[in-house]
Amino acid sequence: MITEEKAQAPLVDPTGLALSQLATTARADTVFGHPVERGDTTVIPCSEIAVGMGMGSGSGPVDEKGNPTGGGSGGGGGARGRPVAAIIITKEGVRVEPIFDLTRIVLASLTTGAFMLFWVGRFFFTKPSGKGPSFSQFKRTIGS
Repeated sequence: MITEEKAQAPLVDPTGLALSQLATTARADTVFGHPVERGDTTVIPCSEIAVGMGMGSGSGPVDEKGNPTGGGSGGGGGARGRPVAAIIITKEGVRVEPIFDLTRIVLASLTTGAFMLFWVGRFFFTKPSGKGPSFSQFKRTIGS
């Protein structure tokens, strides 16, 4: 039977729980995969692991009986991994072969190019007064 007494939920420290899960996740066997052996060659895959988390809280006013009326809470997190290299062990020695992510290289190049174009344009089109050109002046310059 339920009484009017307030039931107390067991106290759980969400920060401690999240950090313990993070410590469990961030281990060497998460970054280095299981070795694969084929003949005299052993390949060990290597990954990059990224983990993030965030938490929130809230509160509210207290009613005339002294009971809190507000509330709130929240939290979230995520993790991702991507291959970055393979360690290859043979009779001749050990070598590390990087795994190139072409998409990442193209996106970094496009971002760098756009950044440079912005600042070069700003340098050449800035008036001595410190103000940049108007949009109509810019259109006339590029010939549109």
